[in-house]
Amino acid sequence: RAQAPGHSVDHTRPLAGERASASRVSRAAALSAAMAISRTCARFALRRSPVELGNSIFTGSAQRSIGPKQAFGYGEVAPKGAPGFETVQLKPPETFTDTVKYISKGMATIPTKKEIVEAIGYPGQKHSAGGISTVGRIYYGPGRYDYGRPPMPAGWFANWFYGFWEFGHIMFVADRWIAMRYLRHFLGTAVCFFPMWLQMQWNMKAWDEFKKTHAQ
Repeated sequence: RAQAPGHSVDHTRPLAGERASASRVSRAAALSAAMAISRTCARFALRRSPVELGNSIFTGSAQRSIGPKQAFGYGEVAPKGAPGFETVQLKPPETFTDTVKYISKGMATIPTKKEIVEAIGYPGQKHSAGGISTVGRIYYGPGRYDYGRPPMPAGWFANWFYGFWEFGHIMFVADRWIAMRYLRHFLGTAVCFFPMWLQMQWNMKAWDEFKKTHAQ
């Protein structure tokens, strides 16, 4: 910088250009932070609010002594006699005896109260992340086939059709309450459709009688 004779210049003070550059950097940083916060708000807006759905009115904790355990619903997570915990239910049955036990203890037993309640659903029912279905397991723990590494059958036939067995095992044995949820939709649709179908039949009969008694 040029310095006039007899005058001193404070070199620690920035020039006008430097102050303008610093101001622009500051504004850019503030704008970037504001944009990041707005994106965060938009991202979090898609999530469910834990404050509203954590209310006792929705969770039912005010009416029940045992509150929900994450996505496992009400009640015990691994009670005695729960479906999917038998030894013969760990893998596809490969003998006639195991097949009989698998069907009698897995498919022929009466659903538990927890399965019925979770299948019907209730306000504030918690779910879990998933691709096709967003319902969580209501029973889980040591003894289930999917706790840890699933044991594999010994024979080639059972291993070849393991995927088909697992689908049926989940839908009708271990997590049969999910199949009950699907059945709920079919029954609900039928109940709502039947009155409209019945009225349609009455209307068709009324039109037939009208055409018989009135000239076209």
